[in-house]
Amino acid sequence: MDDNATSPTAVTSRTYLVLSVVVIAIGTFIFDAITPSKFVIAVLYVGVVLLSARFLQTRGIVLVSFGCMALTLLAHFLTPYGDYLETISISNRVISLAAIGVAALLAVQSRSQEMILREQAGLLDLTHDTIFVRDMKDVITYWNRGAEELYGWKKAEAIGRISHHLMHTIFPQPLEAIMGELRRIGRWEGELVHTRKDGTQAIVASRWSLQKDAHDVPVAILETNNDISDRKRAEDALRESERRYRSIFRTAGVSIWEEDFSQIKAAIDELRAQGVEDFRAYFAAHPEFVRKSISCAKVVDVNDATVELFKAQSKDELLHSLDTVFTSETLEAFAGELIAVAEERPHFSAETNLQTLKGDKLTVLFAITFPPRPSRLDRVLVTITDITERKRAEEALHEAQAELAHVTRVTTMNALTSSIAHEVSQPLSAIVSNGYTGLRWLDRQPPNLEGARRKFEQMVGDGHRAGEVIGRVRALLKKTATVRECVDVTELIRDTAAVVHNEMLRNGILLRTELARELPPVVGDRVQVQQVLLNLMMNGIDAMKEVTERPRELWIRSYLDESGAVGVAVQDTGVGLDPNNVDRLFEAFYTTKPEGMGMGLAICHSIIKAHGGRLGASPNQPCGAVFEFSLPPQRDETAPAGNTRPMPVL
Repeated sequence: MDDNATSPTAVTSRTYLVLSVVVIAIGTFIFDAITPSKFVIAVLYVGVVLLSARFLQTRGIVLVSFGCMALTLLAHFLTPYGDYLETISISNRVISLAAIGVAALLAVQSRSQEMILREQAGLLDLTHDTIFVRDMKDVITYWNRGAEELYGWKKAEAIGRISHHLMHTIFPQPLEAIMGELRRIGRWEGELVHTRKDGTQAIVASRWSLQKDAHDVPVAILETNNDISDRKRAEDALRESERRYRSIFRTAGVSIWEEDFSQIKAAIDELRAQGVEDFRAYFAAHPEFVRKSISCAKVVDVNDATVELFKAQSKDELLHSLDTVFTSETLEAFAGELIAVAEERPHFSAETNLQTLKGDKLTVLFAITFPPRPSRLDRVLVTITDITERKRAEEALHEAQAELAHVTRVTTMNALTSSIAHEVSQPLSAIVSNGYTGLRWLDRQPPNLEGARRKFEQMVGDGHRAGEVIGRVRALLKKTATVRECVDVTELIRDTAAVVHNEMLRNGILLRTELARELPPVVGDRVQVQQVLLNLMMNGIDAMKEVTERPRELWIRSYLDESGAVGVAVQDTGVGLDPNNVDRLFEAFYTTKPEGMGMGLAICHSIIKAHGGRLGASPNQPCGAVFEFSLPPQRDETAPAGNTRPMPVL
């Protein structure tokens, strides 16, 4: 039974059929019983059997046919006839019974075939695919449950409608061309756009099959549709994303390379299979592997900015090996890139040098992003930023800072001229005095050789002391390039204190030190760090020149801060800091001294910052100021207990 068998209309129609069968059967029986036997009235029971097949199953049809046969026989015995008519009546009854039997057989077969078709149709209703049948005029004759779910029309609403009018079908080509192909080869496949009952559109993958009768005449079209709307939207989104990516890739202002690292990954995987674990050490010991890997990195695509940056005529000139743009300085950065591949990092960046196709040198910052695992690394993006001009500007800035720092040192040493002269004159005077004494002891009879020897030894010591003073001054005044070395901060403090010793005595200032033991060395330029310390000490001396109501004391402390950095504090008891201008102390050309240039603290700040440290200032209690700077150590070491203290930061 179909889905509409229990509907009110179906129930009413079935009732009419049952009443019709009963009326026809009774009428035929009465008419057959009163009609002369020469008429074959019982053959009308065939109609009863055929009508019952419309609403009964096989068993019911058989029972109805037997009932009709029984009524035929009963009517035979009830009908009056003579000897002549009896023979005719028997012949007619046999014909009627045969007709009823044949009709029953045909009805049973037809019902069986109908049940088979209904079962097959029921199977079609179980599938989620949309299946419907239309005749050669596109009128829908079958509509499965999948079609109801996809399009929204029930079977009763769809059957009898023209399919392309019902769903407002949008064809990829003219319908005449599609029908021509369908008639020619018996099938057609393509994508259609259908409109659902609620007005929304569905994109379907449609397959049409042409059904023919026994005479090879087309009678119907079986259409199967799969909803691919979500897939099409995903494909459209993917294409749009690809279009945007290509647009960004092509028009980006930085150089972008798309490279194939699959061969490199395969080579590294082979090394790992051979037992290599420390790839950093392996690449350092086998530079030939690094050089060979350069040719294994295939350039898949480059953008317009890359063509312009590397002065190529077209991107085809760059779609080869990286050898054309690599230099000997690039090998170290490329080795780091290989290590990142081996260690399966998500990204890697470095600064290195490349060259254009014209041979011009480029300083670049490149970054590479690797796709997530697992991946063959056949699509790797590398971005290259040209920092050549920035590096030149930085070098020029460093040269200017070095020049200004040198001028500042010379200016500071000019202020210390009298102190330096006094410090040098003391050992020179001692040398002269000891020389005269030694000569007198040699002139004695007999000569006092032991006494003269002691005086000459003292002369040598005084000479060394004078030489050390001159050496310290020359080191500060000498204009040299920045030199990175291990600096002992404790020794540096003592040497700088020796330079300003006489200046402090001349101004009645007492120097006190509180130096932490076993401080780790810092990495930096000794002369520049000493310049910072010297400038801070001279500022402290200047701040206490006018102080009369309290002791003039300059404290120098060293310690390890909480981060493990080496800190130095210069603390005075001078006039102190203006709270409103503390934030401006390290600005260039800002000064509180009438004769100052305003560059000393600014240069100190740039020097400490260039060394990776910090410089700060804060008020001293109860009076004066504290300037502190910190520098990262050469290696991580834990500070001894009691030597850690925080550094104030501006």
